[in-house]
Amino acid sequence: MSSPVICPAILSLLQKVAAGSGSLQLAQKAHACTIILGLNRYPLICSSLISAYSHFGCPALSHIVFFQSPSRNIFLWNSLLAAFAKNGCYRHALAAFHYMRGVSDEPPDGYTLAIVAKALAELSDSKNGSAVHSLVKRIGLCSDTVLANTLMLFYFKCDHPEAARQVFEEIPLKTVASWNALIYEHGGKEWELVREMQSRGVKPNGITVSVLLPLCAGRDSAGIILGRQIHCYIVRHELRFDSELHVGCCLINLYCKSGNLIMGRRVFERELRRNVFTWTAMIAGYAECGEFNDALRLFGLMNRVDGIIPNEVTLVTALPAVGSLAAIRSGKQIHGFAFRRYLNAETSVSNALIVMYSKCGSLGTARCIFDDGSWQKDAVSWSSVVSCYGIHGLGGEALSLFKKMCGLGIKVDCVTGVGVLSACSRAGLVKEGVDIFTWLVKDHGIFPSAEMCSCVVDILGRDGRMEEALQFIDSLPSEPKSCIWGALFSAAVSHCNEEIQHLAGEFLLRKEPENPSHYVGLSNFHASFGRWDVVEEVRRRMMGKGLRKSPGLSWIDLNGEVYSFCASDKSHLCSRWYSVNRIGIAGLIEH
Repeated sequence: MSSPVICPAILSLLQKVAAGSGSLQLAQKAHACTIILGLNRYPLICSSLISAYSHFGCPALSHIVFFQSPSRNIFLWNSLLAAFAKNGCYRHALAAFHYMRGVSDEPPDGYTLAIVAKALAELSDSKNGSAVHSLVKRIGLCSDTVLANTLMLFYFKCDHPEAARQVFEEIPLKTVASWNALIYEHGGKEWELVREMQSRGVKPNGITVSVLLPLCAGRDSAGIILGRQIHCYIVRHELRFDSELHVGCCLINLYCKSGNLIMGRRVFERELRRNVFTWTAMIAGYAECGEFNDALRLFGLMNRVDGIIPNEVTLVTALPAVGSLAAIRSGKQIHGFAFRRYLNAETSVSNALIVMYSKCGSLGTARCIFDDGSWQKDAVSWSSVVSCYGIHGLGGEALSLFKKMCGLGIKVDCVTGVGVLSACSRAGLVKEGVDIFTWLVKDHGIFPSAEMCSCVVDILGRDGRMEEALQFIDSLPSEPKSCIWGALFSAAVSHCNEEIQHLAGEFLLRKEPENPSHYVGLSNFHASFGRWDVVEEVRRRMMGKGLRKSPGLSWIDLNGEVYSFCASDKSHLCSRWYSVNRIGIAGLIEH
C-alpha cells in the first residue's frame, strides 16, 4: 500500500488534534480532511481523531470515526475503548469489547484488558471482572504491571481485598505504582505497608506522600510531627509539587488543618506552578480556620495574580466565608461569576448559594435559587433550604418542605435530620421535633448523629423539659459528645437550673479540657450565685493550661472591605483617630 501525500498544513493539524489541543472545530476540520484525502484507512490517523473527540467529551463522534475506518487493528480498538471509559461510558466500553471479541482475529492486549477492568471496577461488576482476570491468566499477561495494578483496584472496588493482595503478590516486578495502589485502597494499614515497601527497596514518590499526608492532617500532635517528617522527606528527595501529584495541596491542607496558617501560606507561596487546586486548598485553609477575610481576599487575587479561573470547587469553598461575614455584595459578585461561567447549573454551587444568601438574610433569593428548575437538586439541596427556614425561625415552612421532600421519595439522611430538627428547635415545635427524630431513627434506620441528638436536647431544653433532656442523653447508645452537653448547658442557663447547669459544665470540661469557652461558662455560672472562691478555682485551672478566651469581634463592610475590631483594640492603623472621634461623639451625646 503506497503512502498518501500529506501537505505540511494537514500534518500539523493532525498533530495538534492528536495532542488533544485546539478546539472541537479543529478536530472536525481534521476529520473532514481525512475523509476527503482517504486517510481514514490509516489506523494511526483515526486513533488521533478518536482521542481528540474523546478529549472534547464526544465519544459518539469517536465511535463514528472508528466505524469509518476499514482497518481496525487492536490499536484502534483500544482507542475506542479508552474514549468510552474516559467519558464514563463504561457499559459502552464493555459492549465494544464483547463486539471486538466476536469480530476481530487479534487477541486483546494488556492495555485492552486494563481499560475493561477499570470499567468493571466502576460498575462493581464482580462476576465479569473475575472472568477478565481468568482471561488475563489464560493469555499469559500476569506479568503486565499496569494491568495487574488495574485488577488490584477492581478487586478493592468490589470489596475483595484478599484477592487484590493476591494479585499484588503475583506481580513479578512490583513498581512504586503497584505499592501506591495497595496503600491507597488498604485503609488502616497505610503506615505498615509503607514500611514494608521501603524494606523491599522501593522509595515512596509524590503519589505515596499525597496518600499519607491527609492521614496526618488535624490538631493531633503525633499527626503533625509525622506530617513534618514527610515534608522533610519531600524536600530531601526533591519530589515535585506539580498539578498531577497535588503534593503541594496536601501540604497546605496539612498545615492549615493543624492551625498553622503561616506555614501553609509559605508552602503556597513557594509553589512554582500554582493551579486552581493549589489556590482552592489555601482558600479552604483560611476559611476552615475562621480567617474569612483572608479567604475572600485570596479568592479575589487568584485570577489577577496567576490568571487562574476559579472552578466549582473554588466557589463552594469561598461561599461559606461570604456567609460567615454576611458580605452579600461579595456573594452577589460570586453568584454573577458563576452565572457567566455556567457554574450555577452545578448542584454543589447552587446549594452553597442557597446557604450563603440565607446567612446574609436574603431568604427570598435563597428560595428563588432553590425553585429554579435549571439545576438538579439532591438531598443536600432540600436539607439546605429546610435549614434556611429553620435559621430564620420559620419552622412551619421548614416542616412543609421536609414533608414535600419525603413525599417525593428523596432519601433522608443525618444532614436532613439536623436541618429539620434545628428548625423545630428554633420554632419551638417540641412534639413535631421529637416525633421526627423517632421517625428518622426507627422508621428510616438512621443512626442518630451527635448533631441530631444535640438538636433534640435543645428542643426539650428550650421548652424547659430539663429532666427529659437528661433522660434522653442517658438513653443514647454511645457516649454523648460535647455538642450534646453544650446544648443542655445552654438550656440550663436559660431556665436557671443550677443542678443541671453544673452537671453539664463539668462534663464539658472533661470532654474538651482545652476549650476556654467551657471554663468561662462555668465561671459565669458560679459567679451568678456569688461563689467567688469556686470562680477563682475555675479561672486558675484555665490559666494553668495557658488558655485564653478568644475576644468577640465587631465588623463593618466598607467599600467591599471588611474591617474587624475588638474591645480596646489598638492594632488598626486608624485606632487613634477612632479614639479621638469617640471622645468628641461622647461630648455631643452629653449635650
